[in-house]
Amino acid sequence: MLRSAHALAELHARRAEVRNAHLIAEIDCRRSELVDDINDWIAQEVPQHRNGASLHTESLGAVVDRMARSWVNANQAIDVDGPRSDNTHKRWYHLAELVDGYTDLVTDVAGGRRRLPEQ
Repeated sequence: MLRSAHALAELHARRAEVRNAHLIAEIDCRRSELVDDINDWIAQEVPQHRNGASLHTESLGAVVDRMARSWVNANQAIDVDGPRSDNTHKRWYHLAELVDGYTDLVTDVAGGRRRLPEQ
């Protein structure tokens, strides 16, 4: 899963630099494949509790993809606006919120309190 998450971050960084619609579509297609890989991995590694577990609105792969995009945006804000800018702070704060939400989601899924949607 870590390789897929790293690859997602690299793809988001590339996507931010590309202007060609065909290349963007290729990048998005590869991102979708990686999201599916993460979802397949979690389905194999963590049993889903159906009895009483509330359904989460998006897959774990989609959450990881959003975190990868947010990480790229936060780093780009440092490069563009500097480490002390309000925009940089806002981007890093958003990433921290996503990480907290991811941590809570993984804890709840592992504990049987939440379940992930089927692909």
